[in-house]
Amino acid sequence: MNQKVTVVGTGRMGSALATALFKKGFATTVWNRTASKTEPLARLGLRTAESVLGAVSEADVVIVNVNDYNSIFQLLRHPEIESALRSRILVQLTSGTPDEAREMESWARQCGISYLDGAIWSSPQAIGTPECTAILYSGSQELFDRVKPILMAFGENARFVGNQIGQASALDIAVLAGFAISAMFGFLQGYIICEAENIPVETYMQFVKRVAPGLKGVLQTYAKLQEKDYAGDQASLAAWSAAPKCLIDWGREHGMDHSIADAQLSLFEKAIKAGKGQADFAYLYEILRRGAG
Repeated sequence: MNQKVTVVGTGRMGSALATALFKKGFATTVWNRTASKTEPLARLGLRTAESVLGAVSEADVVIVNVNDYNSIFQLLRHPEIESALRSRILVQLTSGTPDEAREMESWARQCGISYLDGAIWSSPQAIGTPECTAILYSGSQELFDRVKPILMAFGENARFVGNQIGQASALDIAVLAGFAISAMFGFLQGYIICEAENIPVETYMQFVKRVAPGLKGVLQTYAKLQEKDYAGDQASLAAWSAAPKCLIDWGREHGMDHSIADAQLSLFEKAIKAGKGQADFAYLYEILRRGAG
């Protein structure tokens, strides 16, 4: 408990991280560009720093949670701050891409800073509670183990996902942007349709809950991807393409934005044009993997 921790960035998430650390008994310093955002934390008893240099000079471990990686570099890429961070541990919990994480690790290594890349899978309200879904980390296993007592203050689900910097960010993007956000957009579109067609929201919610368990079949696609087996034994891509067409038609008639469905239909049409209209949904992996090319 004698390790000193600094949290740079005290927005909603950063404040939650700092509060969780303080409640676990860690000597915690905070800094934020807008100083007024640190006032509630100061009232709790956390130390506030007047500058980034003062904040990092106080710490053994520095945790950063700001808007983006560009903001991090603007804050930390100064000779006096780089010198203060030397031999300290920097844990990066700002959302970004794997390439950005690797660029930061390269900078940190040149400055003699130990670096751990992270990604938060939780709401601020759940930080420090059993409801914290997970916080992902990648980099040095030895470094992760060394700071794990600090990281566990945020929740019991501190997950080390790989020894390559950027893997935490990659997994975050893969699940959040590639799966969860898509599902949430789909839910909102469905809600709009039911609302316009006078279907009670309770009916919509009951049906969503009823079909949700069946979506675990999506995970069965994994085997097809591993084997490159795209033979259609369920609905074909031609059949699947009817869904975004219907959504587009309904959107046009009722004024709902249908740009997501437009993009989906475009992918189906690429596959069908390639002669794969009878293939399984998994074939779209090949279309997505090839990108614009």
